[in-house]
Amino acid sequence: MSQQINLYNPAFEHKRDLLSLSGATAAWSLAAGLVIVVMLVMSMRTSNLESELARASAERDAALSEMNRLSGQLASRKSDTRLAAEVAQLEAEVSSRKEVMSTLQGGVIGDTTGFSQHLSAFARQSFSGLWLTGLKVSGAGQHVVLEGRAIRPELVPSYLQRLNREEVMQGHAFAELEMRRPDSKSNPAGADAAYIEFRLSTLPLARAFDAGDTP
Repeated sequence: MSQQINLYNPAFEHKRDLLSLSGATAAWSLAAGLVIVVMLVMSMRTSNLESELARASAERDAALSEMNRLSGQLASRKSDTRLAAEVAQLEAEVSSRKEVMSTLQGGVIGDTTGFSQHLSAFARQSFSGLWLTGLKVSGAGQHVVLEGRAIRPELVPSYLQRLNREEVMQGHAFAELEMRRPDSKSNPAGADAAYIEFRLSTLPLARAFDAGDTP
């Protein structure tokens, strides 16, 4: 005869703590919710910062563009003014040199055989910024009149001093000097000329061409 013994006792059964499980679930849910809220807040702040950064960058680019535009206009104006002055000076030099060449080729100066020392002296003492437009020699080289132009008035006295040191000018150095700025009306552009005109003479200018000699 067999006998079965039931050893199962409900009292010994492991029971889950439903209260603890539900509490953990609630805690996890709260933590997840907080994380989501923090992420949303950070995302909003990041988005706002990116918008502010984009706006500031656009304003900076606009200001930089305007600054470059104004700087370009200012530089262009300065460049144009300087370039116009340089062009006017070069045109004046070219025109003056053409006049000298025409004078030499036309024989207005006359026979220069005896005046080679004068011409050499004038050439030796010439320098940048000053050029001759006319030359008249009479009285076997005793009477000389020079006409020219210079970009600055102070260059002319310096040129005069250098010429008077030349051996060929000893005894009849230049005695008179006239300088003037050409009338703006004679300039096609209507602006003041970028040079001054001068005349040097070994005789008083009123007498320079009344000495009875052929220039």
